[in-house]
Amino acid sequence: MKPIKISHNSLIQTYVQYPIEMVKGSGSFVWDGTGKKYLDFYGGHAVAIIGHCPEKVSSAISKQSAALLFYSNIFHTKPAIELAKKLAQTLLPQEYQVYFANSGSEANETAIKMARKYTGKKHIISFKNSFHGRSITSLAVTGIDSYHQFSPNLDAYTTFAKLGDIESVQDAITGDTAAVICEPIQSIGGVKMAPKNFYKKLEKLCRKNKIVLIFDEVQTGLGRTGDFWFSKSIGVRPDIITTAKGMASGLPLSAVLIKNNISKTIKSGEHATTFGGGPTVCAASLATISIILKKGFLRNVKSKSRYLISKLLKIPQIKTVSGAGFLLGVHFKKPMPDMVKKCLQKGLIIGSSCDASTIRLMPPLTMSKKEIDLFLNIFTKILI
Repeated sequence: MKPIKISHNSLIQTYVQYPIEMVKGSGSFVWDGTGKKYLDFYGGHAVAIIGHCPEKVSSAISKQSAALLFYSNIFHTKPAIELAKKLAQTLLPQEYQVYFANSGSEANETAIKMARKYTGKKHIISFKNSFHGRSITSLAVTGIDSYHQFSPNLDAYTTFAKLGDIESVQDAITGDTAAVICEPIQSIGGVKMAPKNFYKKLEKLCRKNKIVLIFDEVQTGLGRTGDFWFSKSIGVRPDIITTAKGMASGLPLSAVLIKNNISKTIKSGEHATTFGGGPTVCAASLATISIILKKGFLRNVKSKSRYLISKLLKIPQIKTVSGAGFLLGVHFKKPMPDMVKKCLQKGLIIGSSCDASTIRLMPPLTMSKKEIDLFLNIFTKILI
């Protein structure tokens, strides 16, 4: 029996999957079971942040897994300690402590739980078109209506403001508001973002009302936008930052970075996870982050991003390009519902969004200029 048929029989089909079995990856490319090669401008949903199977990460995984594959965080392990320290240092001079989990959803659940504990309040303000995960609380603060198909009413304690409209946030504040959670660039929502001054006003509003500000940097963090943290690049200091996706180049790992004044109120036993911060995934993350933090690496990402955007804007069918770094939304002048399938046929992987006229590009940060030109060559031919 063919693998795809076995998959349909054995796996719950929670995703609409393409009839393709991926078997190999290297750098900016992946190969399917027939040997067909694809240029990956989707990055396994923004996970292959420094490319597929990066040698330094694979080596770190092999070395650590041979020494100690796993032990729960009831004991100390060096990779977790070193990774927490490295992440916290990227936010200096502000002081944060780190909690490790396994996914973006789990990180956001943790952030909301800690904000509610810290404030003693329940109400959360989120934003329309945002996405924060598929677990119960993260789903409740996701601002895309099609995800709210469950009962009971998951958003009973959530109000959705409009990204970029500070008055809509002000109007949503109640005496029971614990936190504002913000996905600063709404990825699946159509790669939407607000002007820089909105985020600064949001921070000021939260400080004034003693509301915890959570930045969901699951996709915007770790250099994806050309800066290690999007929040730091715009001069905003969230109380809590969540991140995941490419953190360990494909192994499941997420992090919640919490300002010390909040983290110090968290007592032993109030929260935990078995697999969060295991030694092998942390070793993979240390190897990943060491590459991203190399001198000149992120400056090069910005340069390549500017080049890609300038070329895209010359294509007649494209109206505009949004986002930053290698988290980009390409907005067409009319709906292009079959664009992802057409690209696949030509050996190019891109991402869709909730907007039929917008596709997403989330390639590895290591994508070369030559590979960008290859993308443009395939992409423009499909549009002819």
